Amino acid sequence: MVLKLIVMFFLFLNVSACEVDDLIMYSIAKNERHPKKPIGYPYLISFNNAQDKEKLGKNIQEFFIDNRTIDCLNFKFCIEILDTLTTNGIKNLDCGAYQINYLFWKMPIEHYFDIKKSYEKACSIISNHNQKFWSWENIAKYHSQTPKYNFNYKQKLLENISANIPKGS
Repeated sequence: MVLKLIVMFFLFLNVSACEVDDLIMYSIAKNERHPKKPIGYPYLISFNNAQDKEKLGKNIQEFFIDNRTIDCLNFKFCIEILDTLTTNGIKNLDCGAYQINYLFWKMPIEHYFDIKKSYEKACSIISNHNQKFWSWENIAKYHSQTPKYNFNYKQKLLENISANIPKGS
């Protein structure tokens, strides 16, 4: 059943060829999802610096679903919020279903909240990390190059993948 959901998820995306295995891309989407939202939910903006959140006015506080993540509810509102945040100098943000960091990975602002475009960017980031040689550590660089965080992320990826491989494969 889970494997069917994975296949349906990627058939829905109908994206251009990604050289990264679908199961790895699904595992990354699963790692990057918010616990209160389904895998692939694109309308999220997460703060990486706690002090940046403190710069915000009260009117945006109602959209926080935890201490660091905004659910901006729809495509248009996400673009408006991200534009406002970045205009005010808040740029270390993870955006969309793949939680792509705005500060480090540039693309048109609307692409962060478009599942197909963010999938393509995530695939490109992972492919870039694996240019010299393929490894789980290089894949986990998607999240962090810091050894301890990289190791933890790699472990979660491997757990997700092993949980989604059909028995007897």
